[in-house]
Amino acid sequence: MSSTLGNTEPSRPPLVVGATLLGLAIGTVFTVSLDGPFVFDDASAIVENRSIRQLWPLVGDADHPAPLTPSAGTPVYARPLVNLTFAANYYVGGLDPRGYRAVNVMIHFLAALCVWSTLARTLRLGYFEGRYDDVADGLSLACAAVWALHPLVTESVAYVTQRTESLMGLCYFATLYSALRYWSTTPSRTSWLVMSTVACSAGMLCKEMIASAPAMVLLFERLFVRKSIREELRESWRLYVGLSLSWVVAAAIKMSGQETPMAGFDLGVDAHVWWMTQAKVFFMYLKLVVWPSPLLIHYDIPYLTTVTQAWPWLLAAAAYAGIAVWSLWRRPALGYTMVWVVAALSPTLLIPLVGETVAERRMYVPLAAIVPLLVVAGYRLLMLQEAALSRRGLAASAILLIAVCGWLSADRLSAYRSELALWQDTATHRPNDPLARANTGISLTQEGRVAEALPHFQRWVELEPTKHWAHYNLARAFEATRQFAKAITEYREAVRLEPDHAASHYNLARLLEDSNEWLWAIKHYRGAIDAQPDFVDAHTNLGFLLQRHGDLNVAIEHFSTAAQLQTNLNTQANLTLALMQTDRRVETITAAEKSIALAEAAGRTDVATELRKILLGLRREK
Repeated sequence: MSSTLGNTEPSRPPLVVGATLLGLAIGTVFTVSLDGPFVFDDASAIVENRSIRQLWPLVGDADHPAPLTPSAGTPVYARPLVNLTFAANYYVGGLDPRGYRAVNVMIHFLAALCVWSTLARTLRLGYFEGRYDDVADGLSLACAAVWALHPLVTESVAYVTQRTESLMGLCYFATLYSALRYWSTTPSRTSWLVMSTVACSAGMLCKEMIASAPAMVLLFERLFVRKSIREELRESWRLYVGLSLSWVVAAAIKMSGQETPMAGFDLGVDAHVWWMTQAKVFFMYLKLVVWPSPLLIHYDIPYLTTVTQAWPWLLAAAAYAGIAVWSLWRRPALGYTMVWVVAALSPTLLIPLVGETVAERRMYVPLAAIVPLLVVAGYRLLMLQEAALSRRGLAASAILLIAVCGWLSADRLSAYRSELALWQDTATHRPNDPLARANTGISLTQEGRVAEALPHFQRWVELEPTKHWAHYNLARAFEATRQFAKAITEYREAVRLEPDHAASHYNLARLLEDSNEWLWAIKHYRGAIDAQPDFVDAHTNLGFLLQRHGDLNVAIEHFSTAAQLQTNLNTQANLTLALMQTDRRVETITAAEKSIALAEAAGRTDVATELRKILLGLRREK
């Protein structure tokens, strides 16, 4: 083994003490989020996810999804290990969000332990020439605590579906930690090789962002452990054969047809547009590391479509790349951190994810390298001062930084107690974000606060005037606040923009019928039926309207269709009463008998009695 490994064995504080302190800090801060509801993608990933309803069998098919074969289009598609953990959650606690969030917090705690242990061993490597041996445990514990309580990681923990990110992150850190143990341990090297291999492959079953892990382990060993590539390959070739198996796992997932939803170059965003935009996004991420405000559930970042728009960010990206390459030779710790950030973000920097240009959770793994670099640099700066701080002073500074991060995270986590709070916060900071306006309005409407939702829907229409959903939701808000003329105008626009939207036709028809514009109402009821032939209420309302205006035979056809589509007392009684106005006595008697049976089954004896009188009269006439 190379002497650059140094003394990597941890000393003080003991593992139990450090883990307890770290656990208390994480638990205290993240308890704030435990009582929140499921939000956003949690609906499809958990609440509506049939594949987590049982733990066995593990593998199913499209008609019978199972834990390791989730349904296509869900956030856990191509992420079977995360889906399996959701199935375990469901088995224990059903759909209680607290259990899912508690598991997320535990995963985050384990990830923080991995970060701490990895840093403690790294600071004792021979590369650092003993500079941090005496403070490695405390300094690495401070780094891990700052990372674990940094506001940027809150989304990965509080937003249940983003277990894909935190569990992948845990596997990423465990891969590097196990590699460190493999390099420095003689008796049980094989065990650590296996653990590193398993961790990396497991991470690939959580999220594809771990694809860079083998390369980052390789670079770490070359920079901080070995003196040459030749020595590295001679000593660790077995490790890299094992780590490369994770790419085989990725290929197997791809070949099975499973892909990340809404990701790819065929979804309407040109590659060069995405890459130019991500140049700007990359520096936005770095800004949020040092100034994490505002943190939002959605960022509306317009695409940069031309070099004229993107050149400042492209120039900054080129400068970043140049500094990173230079640092790999002159300042390896800085260079490695810079490469780590890009490598961890590379899947989303390179491959378009339509509708999600920016996401805080993507910084979960990159932040684990940035925070230690900044904290250790701060420590060295303080120690270089003429009046160097005492150990107590350094500890107090670290505690203050940790406390500030914890306070900021607790404040951010409080927003996860309701979906409305998250969207209101986004709309406040991004008033021109259409999605923020839309979801704020929808959330307010669901709480019965339609008058408050109305301005958000109006702003949504202003921002996206060609989107039929914007006009449809505004129309519903106008209708709920009894502004019927405005509602009709918005429904008309929704129909113009999306002629095949049945609900827009139907709601417009209702209001037109109330306004006595019955010819237009008939047209739009028919439009609703054309768009959705099994629309029972549209058939029923059209039947009544036609019946009132003398077209009884066509009305009966619609009543009959409604009764066939949805057999119940109301639809059958409508048909019976319409047939009674004709001379089609046999059909009327048959319909009346069915209505009586349905009334008795529903416990409506009064209706059944009246129908029997009618039926008796029909039979006498016959």
